Amino acid sequence: MILAVDIGTTGMKMGVFRIAGDTLELVRQFSQEYDVNIYNDGLFGDIEQDKWKRAFVAGCNAMEDAVCDVDVISLSGTTPGLTAMDADGEALYPAILMLDQRSREQARFIIDTVGIKSLLETTANMPVAGGCSLASILWIKDNCPEIFNKTYKFGHSNTYVANWLTGTFAIDPSSASLTALYNTVANDFTWNEDIASTFGVSLERLPQIVPAYEAVGRVRESLSRELGFGKAPAVLIGGNDAVLAAYSVGIEEPGDIINVNGTCEITLICLDKCLVSANYNIRAHVLGDRWLTLHVMNAGGKALEWFRELFCSELGAEQFYDQFLPQAIETWLDHESGVTYVPYLMGSRYSLEPLKAQLSGLTQQTTREEVLAAIVRGLCEYQKAHLDEVGKDVPLQDVIHVTGGAINPALIRAKSKWMRDCKYIHNEQSSMKGAAMLGRKFMADQGNL
Repeated sequence: MILAVDIGTTGMKMGVFRIAGDTLELVRQFSQEYDVNIYNDGLFGDIEQDKWKRAFVAGCNAMEDAVCDVDVISLSGTTPGLTAMDADGEALYPAILMLDQRSREQARFIIDTVGIKSLLETTANMPVAGGCSLASILWIKDNCPEIFNKTYKFGHSNTYVANWLTGTFAIDPSSASLTALYNTVANDFTWNEDIASTFGVSLERLPQIVPAYEAVGRVRESLSRELGFGKAPAVLIGGNDAVLAAYSVGIEEPGDIINVNGTCEITLICLDKCLVSANYNIRAHVLGDRWLTLHVMNAGGKALEWFRELFCSELGAEQFYDQFLPQAIETWLDHESGVTYVPYLMGSRYSLEPLKAQLSGLTQQTTREEVLAAIVRGLCEYQKAHLDEVGKDVPLQDVIHVTGGAINPALIRAKSKWMRDCKYIHNEQSSMKGAAMLGRKFMADQGNL
């Protein structure tokens, strides 16, 4: 039995899976939302780590009849989720999320000091606020020196939760990729000592890098009893949620594509060589000798929810997504519209400037349906630009896997029109399933299957 835990940006999903031959059967599942802190004119985005722990405990309590038989816990996590921890693993400051924009000055300092060419050749990523752990670490150093000085380890969401469970500080390559401290191009489980020392970050303050499918320890005995585990399960460090979504649907060969639709919208393309660009991120895959592009729109599903709350407040979520949204898309799918949407409602991972969303081309005849269709089209065209860029160097498959809570048939029709005309395959809860698949691999490697 495997407990897969998806530590999402705005909520946690947990599922207990039973290994049945070559398949995984979902026995029980649980989800709980939590609030993210967005403040200082939208530039700061963080979350208290206790919300992760409370959601985990609630999930174990809700699934106690299945949890008691769990052998392995496997983690999927939002990243960066940069967390400063003391020697006991206690958080010293809220986790700084990828939505955060506070460290633009520090990101620029990293680029000016090291050079974008050198950064791309080693870390494969351009430092940006929120999406770069080193920039967030330097922000803490500059603005909260007492926190920086007390920090024993810096890590991500899976580092924090795994340490709470086992007492071990660890991180995996897919999560380490966006730190600006990991040798992502080499993907050799090493931190970049030159970059770390340049900015006064001791390697001793960074967690050990281990493969996603390896155990970092077992749940501590006292905590295991408290959570209702009967076997002190092994804990796998797991990986980034988007990468595990890709893993779950077989994204393994060059040109394979997955489009993840949640609070953020993310398109990933599998690579057999590290193809770097300042226009997107690169993640190490949970598989060896593979990388994934990571093209993120911070406000994907969040943009649709923002529209519903602002322009359709009289509609419940079910009526909006099942009726109003499909009608708006169908009305404008084959009609020209002068309304355009620049989709930076929650900024951009790829700009040092605080980009903001824009709606233009509005007239007295513009309806809210036309505005919504323009928002959907703008999101699709944003991802289309990424597919076009990578497609110049990598032959793209004619199938796109789509997943996430913000997807529905109407949005798939929109993607076929405005993003890429190809076959779309819809998959459910794949980040959680990807974590469960790591658990199955671990059991097989241990000779327990």
